[in-house]
Formats: sequence, C-alpha cells, structure tokens
Amino acid sequence: MTRRNAWHGCNSWCHTQASFDELAFLRLWHDWTADAARPTHLHVVAHTAQPLQADALLTTAAAHTELLSFAQQLAEQCWGLLPGIHRLRFALNGDARRHTTETSQNSHSHARLSLTLCVGQHKDWPEFADVLRAHPMGLCTPPVDAPALNERTVTIIGAGIAGAGTARALAERGWQVTVLDAGDAPAAGASGLPVGVVAPHTSHDDSGVSRLSRAGLRLMEQTMRLLLTEGVDWGCTGVRERRLPGKTRRGGVPLSWLHEHAHTANDWTHKAPPPAPDDAYWHPHGAWLRPAQLVRALLAHPNIRWQGHAKVDALKCITHEKHEASNAPTPQTTNPAHLANTSASKWQVLQGNKVLVESSRVVLAAGPGSAALIATATEDGSAPRINPLRGQVSWGLMADVPAGTYMPATPVNGNGSFVHNITSPDGPAWYTGATYDRINGDARLLDADHAENLERLQALEPDTAAALAPLFATVGTDAPRVHGWAGVRCGVHDRLPMTGRVPNTPEGLYMNAAMGSRGLTLGLLCSELLATQWHGEPLPIEARLAKFLDATRFNK
Repeated sequence: MTRRNAWHGCNSWCHTQASFDELAFLRLWHDWTADAARPTHLHVVAHTAQPLQADALLTTAAAHTELLSFAQQLAEQCWGLLPGIHRLRFALNGDARRHTTETSQNSHSHARLSLTLCVGQHKDWPEFADVLRAHPMGLCTPPVDAPALNERTVTIIGAGIAGAGTARALAERGWQVTVLDAGDAPAAGASGLPVGVVAPHTSHDDSGVSRLSRAGLRLMEQTMRLLLTEGVDWGCTGVRERRLPGKTRRGGVPLSWLHEHAHTANDWTHKAPPPAPDDAYWHPHGAWLRPAQLVRALLAHPNIRWQGHAKVDALKCITHEKHEASNAPTPQTTNPAHLANTSASKWQVLQGNKVLVESSRVVLAAGPGSAALIATATEDGSAPRINPLRGQVSWGLMADVPAGTYMPATPVNGNGSFVHNITSPDGPAWYTGATYDRINGDARLLDADHAENLERLQALEPDTAAALAPLFATVGTDAPRVHGWAGVRCGVHDRLPMTGRVPNTPEGLYMNAAMGSRGLTLGLLCSELLATQWHGEPLPIEARLAKFLDATRFNK
C-alpha cells in the first residue's frame, strides 16, 4: 500500500496491482480523495483474469460504507470489459457533471483517477508485463529522450475536437495552453458539424480500428457525461447500424462475441432485434453529439487561452542555452537524462513576420492545413501527404416534415447517418449525410450532394426518405426546405490519425491530425494518448494499437 505522504508534491503518481484487488483499489481511491496534497492524476495499473462484475463489486463493498459511493462509480463503468486493456476514468467529484467557472479555478477540481485494467489470461496479453515494468509504483516520469523544459507552455493550432481535446488533456496536467484558430469561433472547421453519430467500428477479425474505436467511444462517453448536458448537447440513445451492400469493409462481429464473450460483447454490439432488418446491428452505447458544444466545453479551462482570427503561416524553432538554475532537480524532473541537457528550444508561431505566440512545444491539429505548416519546419520542406476529405450534411426542420412520417426511434448509420429531433437555432431539426468527397477541397454547398444524401437515406431508411423526398425537391428553389452544411476533414492513405512527434523536425513539434471520418470516435483518445506519452503515464490503449497512430509510422 502506498504511504500516505509518498505522493505529496507530485502531479502524476502510478500505483500497481499485479492482480486487481477491489477493496484495496477502493481504499486507495478513498485515501486519494481525502488527501488535500493528492497528485492531480493518480494512475492505477491492474490485471484481472475475468471482467469485473458490478453486482459482485457492490456486494463486496456493502460492508464498507465509506467505500460504497466509490464502488457505485466503478460499477457504472463495469461494462464491455472484453479481453484487452481498458482505461476507466473517474473525476475527483464523481457526482459533478459540470464544473462552474468558480470551481475551475481550483486545480483539484480537475483531478482524475485512471484505472488501466488488463482483462484476460496473462498468456494472452504478455504485453501487460511490459506495462508493469514501465510503470512501477511511484512518480510518473517523462521518457528518457524527452528534453527538460524551462516552462510548460504549448501552442495548439486548430480548435476542433482534436485540438480542443489536446488542449484540455495538457491543461489538466498543468500546461499553459494557447489555442490558435483561423476561424472567428471554436469548431469553425470540420468539428462545426451540426450533429454527428458516435458508434464503435466492428469487424470479424476485431481489427485494430475496431479496438481503437471502442476505447475512443468509452472515453468520449465519459467526457460527454462530465462536460455536457444530456438531451441538449448529446444523447446516449444507442445507434442502429445497417450493413448495406457496397460497403468497403465486411461487417459482423468476431465469433468469440457469439460464444465465450457474448455477455460482455453485447454491451458493445449485437444483432438488432426485430422489426429491424436482418442486416442491422445495435450499439447500446452509441450516441449523437453536437461537436461544437463539446469543443467549447473542452476549452473552458483556466489554463487554456483561445485566440481566433489567427491564421498561421509558418513555424520557427529557436534554440538557446539554458540557465544552469533550470537544471536544478524538482519532484517532477528527477530523470538524469533531463538534467544533462544544456540547451532548449522554443517555437515561434508566425503570421507573416509577426510572432503570434512563442512556446516550448507546438501541436498541429489544423486539419488539411497541417501539412503546409509542417513543410515550414522541415529542413527540406517535406511534409506528410494529408488529403482533404469534404463532407456535406443535408438538414431540415421537423416542422416541415409531413404528418405521419416514419422516423426511426434512434439514430441510424451505415452508408451515412440519419438523426432527428435535434435542437437547432431555428427549432428541432433532422440531419442526414454526410458525403465523402476526395475531389473538392473547399466547403461550398453543392446541390448534387443533397441528391447524394437523399440516395444514401433511401438505402438506409426507405420510408423516411420517401416522405422527405418532396422537401429535397425544393433544393435550388427560392424557398428551399432542405439546407446544408459542409466541412473539410483530412486523412492519410491508411485512414488512421497521425498522433505524436512530427518526423524530420526539431524537438518540440507534434501533431494530432488526419482523423478522417473518425474524429468523433478517436479525437479525444488520440489527445489523451499524446498527453500520456509526454508525461510518462500508462497509455490509455495497448502499445501495439498506439503504434497504428504514431505520426512517424511512415518513416520507419
């Protein structure tokens, strides 16, 4: 058991349990909560051969009244614990759903406990032993190849979900964060999507993308519950997915989900019950989300400064000698490799010849514009190929929908999606789309895309599409009853995000971009991954999955 004062003065502390002990974990949680000198981030790394069972957990804690509230919070997250590594997160004040401006001034209001739990037999998950070796009991220390910093300042370029998520993850770890965006408000780009659907990816072989999507959905749900208002900003309604002909991937679920892991797997995905079509699957934890609301909530932290109308043209690295005093050890910088550094770099973010901001590090989350900025920081002007992906959504007001029109009870996705009765400035609205355009790189609205969205809806929900077809027929007239929104996402050829240090550039330049059409599912996960890597904390996903997202993967 950790000595009560061992973690005093630390920002991040790791506690290990080779075998998960429910009562020991709950007592540790209780002690951390009661300690005014607690670390801001407490990481518990543990293993269990079988998934945690909520009922058994509550029964075990019933005789310990001081632990019962913590047991109830843990029980709420004991769902979907399939074999593998899971990250469960708990706020200091577990019942608080939103932080007011006043409480945000208190750093402890953003304290977090994270349980990194490996589920399954040791022989099936040998990498968990590597996790235990890499994160012994004690202070979380940055990687040995990370330079010491005179100050924790970072500039994030881009204020979408990836940028805002990165800003929040670093701000909660004590960084002073400046977020720059060319728009006049946060979420001015692709994250300005009026409403989106968050659901897991599934595949017969339970591919890396499928596993990443589940980790991303779990983190997204935890974050939405903490920061947003359910029913207004988001809804945990579940999502019905159609596996339509012509999809680029095979649908279905692994055979193990139908047999030995059926009970746990049903928390994520199972065949939709009648009267749903035979090709339909049900995602119980799927949700709809208004992304711009999430972006604004993520940026609402006292350590984050947002600046709009900030068009960035170039990045410049400035290296200078550090003062000897900066090498004095502190509780957070005890790594000898850090103390040996005699120089440090700063990054200038430029608009023409004007320096917009100077910071120790920069993270690019600028969508399609990220590549051009990287080219200004490499010696040879090279940059990864990041392709624009334009998408257009069609929407209309519920007041214009003919009476008696069939509307699905929950959001539906497949080849596009359909969501209805979502709050908008003009009244409750329906939304369908989006298109996936690799040719047009701007956000102009196109009548042809409205026709494509109607065609997609006809395959997804034929009865609903038939009722809305007369509204689509008004597109291009003086009084259209179908409107549009378009944005430009970006991606790379393997359709996975690029997260981590930018290759072929001086130390201090990172990226969290190229989310493609998976930004709602993976954006926050990639942000948390980057923050844990900077601080030497346990990763929120398996190491082999983190390699799929590594920004240097094409240079190896």
